[in-house]
Amino acid sequence: MVENPRQAYGALLVTITAAISAIIIFSGFIAPEFMIRGNTFWVYLGAVVMMIVCAIISWATNLPRILSREFGTNGGDH
Repeated sequence: MVENPRQAYGALLVTITAAISAIIIFSGFIAPEFMIRGNTFWVYLGAVVMMIVCAIISWATNLPRILSREFGTNGGDH
């Protein structure tokens, strides 16, 4: 059970958003000609901006500490 649900699930949401953005950015390295055409360029650019926003949020709130405190096992504690 999490102690602070808003903080815990907010941190989880930022992590999932960063992971989705990373997948989109990675696909730009696999198929760059597809990512430059049409609307996919704006999706790619949005993913880059979202990754930067997630990095700033992570740095400002110490996201790894929140995730380990809320979702970690803490060495087998109850």
